[in-house]
Amino acid sequence: MRQDMEILTKEHGINSFKMFMAYKDVFMLRDDELIDVFKTCKALGAIAQVHAENGDVIHENQKKILSMGITGPEGHMYSRTEEVEAEATHRAIVLANQVNCPLYIVHVMSKSAAKIIARKREEGCVVFGEPIAAGLGTDGTHYFNKCWQHAAAHVLSPPLRPDPSTPGYLMDMLASGELQLTGTDNCTFNANQKAMGANDFTKIPNGVNGVEDRMSVVWEKGVMTGKLDPCKFVAVTSTNAAKIFNIYPQKGRIQVGSDADIVIWDPNQTRIISAKTHHHNVDFNIFEGMECHGVPMYVISQGRIVVEEGELHVSQGVGRFIATPVYSPYVYACINERDQVRQPHRVQREAFKESTNNMVTDGIEPEFQKDTCCVLSQQSEFHSRPPTRSGARNLQDSTFSISGAQIDDEDSPRSGIRVHNPPGGRSTGLW
Repeated sequence: MRQDMEILTKEHGINSFKMFMAYKDVFMLRDDELIDVFKTCKALGAIAQVHAENGDVIHENQKKILSMGITGPEGHMYSRTEEVEAEATHRAIVLANQVNCPLYIVHVMSKSAAKIIARKREEGCVVFGEPIAAGLGTDGTHYFNKCWQHAAAHVLSPPLRPDPSTPGYLMDMLASGELQLTGTDNCTFNANQKAMGANDFTKIPNGVNGVEDRMSVVWEKGVMTGKLDPCKFVAVTSTNAAKIFNIYPQKGRIQVGSDADIVIWDPNQTRIISAKTHHHNVDFNIFEGMECHGVPMYVISQGRIVVEEGELHVSQGVGRFIATPVYSPYVYACINERDQVRQPHRVQREAFKESTNNMVTDGIEPEFQKDTCCVLSQQSEFHSRPPTRSGARNLQDSTFSISGAQIDDEDSPRSGIRVHNPPGGRSTGLW
């Protein structure tokens, strides 16, 4: 594995690798495997990306929910609760931090996971969080829609959350800088493909649209609500990604010598998102009916106009792969220093010398010490206190044994004892 990753980074311009903590028996990596990949990423200067969900818990939840007769898309949400995402997010950050590897959490979908990322960043962990257009533009109430096709069209992992305040909360985290950039995790399936899970929600193909509408959704939910200013909008949709993946300022900035794709944006124009007008080769759009202020009028790539007033003008083969060099300064600038500062230091001590005599002697003759040890050994059931300085039994010690034994059980009975009182004692003193 390490050899393949090294070839990809050094020869093919790949500087990020994605791991899955979900999809048991398919993609899921165990903790020890994650640690190995994190160590390799750090050694190569690459960025470790993680899909954070607890695959073992999901597997158990799926079996339980199916046994209850819940087979529809709502079962997908029930089997992958916020806690499942939050636990894996926390665990991934902890594991990466132990080996000082920068971490990128993809598609942050819940308040719980976002809070953990913010808290661990405050504690000094190098971690980045990416909410996606789907989680910013809609919510998980669609899983309860009576139309199976509508509900299934919203199935992705981690799922949309049923709390309708989640999209706004994630946007607040972007605005404050606690989450850093947006993506889409675009992966579309048509109605027939989604129908593979018609009788079993675990077989519904996971994925939704987003790449075409991301900019409009972020503008509408961020800028138009007063949470983002236009400069912050550019940062979370373009510039921060270019910095993290080490292609800034070639990308993510308009200046002489840069190679940015330029978007001419009209904030006053509006459009309605719909599957009838979008360019996706899919029959459903999760943002159906959303009115968005802010429309890309023109897009210029490599000096050519590729989008003009909603029309796409592209030719196959004109796209170029942009290499992403390792050791992004935005990500790795403090890693070496952290290694030095966090280096454990050995405490210098004198060598431990084991005592050959555990008893306090204070001048006691060796033979007496030996005899005393024998007595103590025989009476260990009754005595727990050490002897006095002279070697005698400590008078505050007890001869009581919880077993019922008596200290003189081994002694021979005494025959010369005369009993002066009858059984019950004498009574002459009372009458």
